[in-house]
Amino acid sequence: MRTARLLLPILVLGLLAALVPAASALSLSTTATTIKNPTVLTFRPGNLNPVIAQRNGLVVSVVKGKVRKLADLTDRVGQSGAERGLLGLAYSPAYKDNGFVFVAYTDAVGDTQIVRFKKGRYDHFLKGSATVLWSIRQPYANHNGGQLAFGPDGFLYVGMGDGGAGGDPGNRAQNPFTLLGKVLRVDVNTPEPYAIPSSNPFADGVAGAPSVWAMGVRNPHFSFDARTGSLWLVDSSQGSNQEVDWVANPAPVLPNFGWSAFDGTAKYKPQPTPGTLIAPVSTYGAAFGCAPVAGNVYRGKTIRKLRNMYVFGDACSGRVFSILRKDPKLVDTGLRVPKLAAIGQDGNGELWLISQKGALSMIIP
Repeated sequence: MRTARLLLPILVLGLLAALVPAASALSLSTTATTIKNPTVLTFRPGNLNPVIAQRNGLVVSVVKGKVRKLADLTDRVGQSGAERGLLGLAYSPAYKDNGFVFVAYTDAVGDTQIVRFKKGRYDHFLKGSATVLWSIRQPYANHNGGQLAFGPDGFLYVGMGDGGAGGDPGNRAQNPFTLLGKVLRVDVNTPEPYAIPSSNPFADGVAGAPSVWAMGVRNPHFSFDARTGSLWLVDSSQGSNQEVDWVANPAPVLPNFGWSAFDGTAKYKPQPTPGTLIAPVSTYGAAFGCAPVAGNVYRGKTIRKLRNMYVFGDACSGRVFSILRKDPKLVDTGLRVPKLAAIGQDGNGELWLISQKGALSMIIP
C-alpha cells in the first residue's frame, strides 16, 4: 500500500472572502426545449449540435431549436429513486470511424450498467448493438455516479459514487477492491469490450480492483481540459463543504480525493488514504449552493475573460462560477440558471448549459 502524500496545498476559501465578483457580466443565448430532467449535455465529435441524455432514458439532439430523438432506452432504465436513471453518455473520440457511444444507467433493480452502442443511420443508436461492459451492484438509490469521459490517453473514465446512504457506511470509497467511490479507467479500443491499461495502479488485481484509477470520491463529476489533458472534478459534500479538485496530466499514481477520511477540507472519518492525496483547489458552503455541477475549462475564442478558467455551477443556487488553477479564487460569473442540470463544451471550446426544465443556453460575451 502506498503512503499518502498531499499533492496540492489546501486552500480553504472563506464563505465571504472566497467569492470574487466578475469584472463584467456575461450573457446567455437561450432556447426553450421540450427536454425534461436532463442529466448529460455533450457533443458528437465533429458536430456542433448538442446531445442531451434525459433521466428517463431518452437521448436527443437539438438541431436549430428542434429536438430529435437519437435513442430510446426507457425499457432499460430504472428511475425508482431521485438519483437513478440514465446518468452518463460519452462518444468515442474515434466515433466517425468506430461508431461507438457509451452510456451509464441504473436498471430496474437499481444497479449500474455501463453499455456500449454502435452508430446507426443519422447517428441513431443501432438497435441490437448493445454490449454490456459492466454491471455494478448498487446498495442504495443515491450516489450512483455515472459520469463517462474520455481522457487524453484515449481511455474511458467512469465515475462511480460511493453507493449511497449517508457517510459511506460501507467505507467503500477507501476500499480498493470495490468499484464504488472510484474513478475507473479502461481501454475500450480493443476487440473485447474493454482491456485494463497496464499503468492502472492495481492492473494485476493483487492490491485492488484492476479497473480502479482513482479513489476516495462521494459522487464525482469531471471533465478533462481539452488543451492540457488535466482533470477537473467536483464532488458533493456530506455536509456543507462542496469541493473542486484538479489533477495534473500526467497524473500521479492512484489519485485519492480523500472521501470519507475527509469531507472537502474537513476531517470526517480519519483513516489511511492510499495513493496520492488530492487536496481541493477550492471548497464552498451553503451560501453559494449545495450541489456542484461539473463544467469545463473554457477553450473558446469569443470570451476573453474566461480563457483558461474552469467554469462550473451549482444545481441548488443556479449560480455559475469560474476559477483559475494558478489563482484559485472562486469568481461569480453573474450568470444564473435556475435548476442547473448539466454543462457541456462543443468542438469550438464554447460552453453550453441546460436546466432541469429544458432551457438550453450558450455562454456569450
